[in-house]
Amino acid sequence: MKFHLLGEENEKVEIEVLARTHADTTNYWDINWIESNIKVDIPGYLVHFNASLRTDELRDFVNELKLMNGNLKGKAMLNNLDNYLHFECEMNHLGKIQWSGETCFPSGNGAVLNFEFTSDQSYLQSLIEELDAILEAFPVIGKP
Repeated sequence: MKFHLLGEENEKVEIEVLARTHADTTNYWDINWIESNIKVDIPGYLVHFNASLRTDELRDFVNELKLMNGNLKGKAMLNNLDNYLHFECEMNHLGKIQWSGETCFPSGNGAVLNFEFTSDQSYLQSLIEELDAILEAFPVIGKP
């Protein structure tokens, strides 16, 4: 299962969720880790690595995207506890979404890529649907 951040100039971020990292536990802090494959393809750079994300990170991100989509303004962020990635977006009054991103691999002390791109808000609904489908298959389990 994948979700995509797409830019107007052929920029593409693809995050594929592969499996729960610790599917055999019920502990909130362990069971909500998911193994993911990250691909960033922007003019001049191609980044590809595996990373651990959390289902609650995706849930918070999609909830912010839904607010932004409904209000046609606002911000949304995807923050990763392990610092593999950070994405932030803001919609302007013309319906354009300005994305800024940072990836780091290996996490914490590896190579860092910072980038920005713009996309149109018309594709936001498909991003929300992709994230909703992932969270249906990999829901947040338990409470902190």
